[in-house]
Amino acid sequence: MSRRSKIDAIEILKGRIYLGAYDQQPQNTADYVYFTVDDSLPYNPFHLDFGPLNIGHLYRFAVVLHNLLNEEANQGKAIVLYSSTDFRMRTNTACLLACYMVLVQSWTPHQILQPLCQLDTPFMGFRDAGYSHADFEITIQDIVYAMWRAKERGMIDITNFNLEEYEQYERVDQGDFNVVSKDFIAFASPQQPNSSQPNLTFRRVLEYFTKNDVQMVVRLNSHLYNKNEFEKRGIQHIDMIFDDGTCPTMDIVKDFIGVSEGVIKNGGKVAVHCKAGLGRTGCLIGAHLIYTHGFTANECIAYMRMIRPGMVVGPQQHWLYLHQFEFREWKYTQVLDNMPLERLNGFSTLITYEEFKARQRQERSHRESIATPVRRKVSMGTANLHKSVHRAVPMESPGQPRKGTEGRRISTNLNVDTQDVNSDYEEDDQYHSTKENIYEDQVLGEESIEEDPQTKITNMSSPPDASIINVLPKQRRIVSGARGKKPASNGGIRKISNQIGNNRGSSKNI
Repeated sequence: MSRRSKIDAIEILKGRIYLGAYDQQPQNTADYVYFTVDDSLPYNPFHLDFGPLNIGHLYRFAVVLHNLLNEEANQGKAIVLYSSTDFRMRTNTACLLACYMVLVQSWTPHQILQPLCQLDTPFMGFRDAGYSHADFEITIQDIVYAMWRAKERGMIDITNFNLEEYEQYERVDQGDFNVVSKDFIAFASPQQPNSSQPNLTFRRVLEYFTKNDVQMVVRLNSHLYNKNEFEKRGIQHIDMIFDDGTCPTMDIVKDFIGVSEGVIKNGGKVAVHCKAGLGRTGCLIGAHLIYTHGFTANECIAYMRMIRPGMVVGPQQHWLYLHQFEFREWKYTQVLDNMPLERLNGFSTLITYEEFKARQRQERSHRESIATPVRRKVSMGTANLHKSVHRAVPMESPGQPRKGTEGRRISTNLNVDTQDVNSDYEEDDQYHSTKENIYEDQVLGEESIEEDPQTKITNMSSPPDASIINVLPKQRRIVSGARGKKPASNGGIRKISNQIGNNRGSSKNI
């Protein structure tokens, strides 16, 4: 172990895995076994980009490393992963080992980043696949955190990775598409001349989409094929076209997230493409990944390039960076609208929570105004008022609280409280001021009430129970004006006191 500490390499896994960079190929010794992936896992650049190596490369690297660690001849030896001293090769090799430690060995990001920081010469940043000068970079740190977050969110399971399928369909002649996550597929636009059958590439896409429950295709570029090829196979198709090399508007992003959420809720996948399936496609899928999983812009770009190299180009990188916080906040400030839109094939877009609540209140108010018609108020005289009331309320309302004792209803033919009359009709000022005695003044006419000396008026807010009813006084008797007592000499109306106690019901001239 003392000899291993003198090796020109960084110790990653104590006594077992080291990382180094050499100008010449080192030779194996009794303590160390050297291997490199510079030639066996090359990166296929678009222009001046040089990495990172994709998820297929990572899987192949993991298989080779495990074979070396498990060989009988290598037991008790240290495995040294090395590269040439070229900055690009060093960066790709170190990034590959870091992703392996996170995805396979389940290390946290800081555990693998700490030894990598010991190198005196820093690693290069990864640039985009565009043809312009690079003005945006992602680092090994961004990629490590992206892989860690994807693993935590269940987006990557390297142990169940299908390498054969991945390497087949990423080829241009086999469809040129990649499964970015369990919900999204990014692919290049199929080519189909007018009135011709789909070519081999297009047929591969259609077959895979049909078998893997792709329910929606979103086209971002001009028409290069007939969308009926998807629709006649039961796959919906929507156009959200914007110019190549540009960034989408916020309305397009909200529409895309709304459609995607609807499809995902139905258990399907969304396939997105522009002409190459890199720039515009990366913008919208990246916005949804930030919205759903909380990626930073750098982590999102790093993750997508590990799955499909070259995604997000030029100013689109800055666009994701500038709007990353906005997309993340939408998860808590925006809601999926419940109003289907024809332009989105019956799906809904995102709207603010305040707008959603305001429309709900408006719809509720509209339903209530339709369900409850406005009661027409009738102005009438007092001569036949009791007849109208009797027709309007033919039966006694059970359980409704009324003022007074058991005998609080003056006439069993009326069955209405003065307060009910007051609420349904328009009366004059005199009626409002004397509503407690309206049955004496307007309904009974010349009739008057002879008060039983033992009668007491009781205010009740609910029907009395049996124990109270047994002790209540008898009902007041109604005597006609010809046989009963005359009204007061001054022609006033007597008001019956409602005081409860030992005082007898007293009269009061109003």
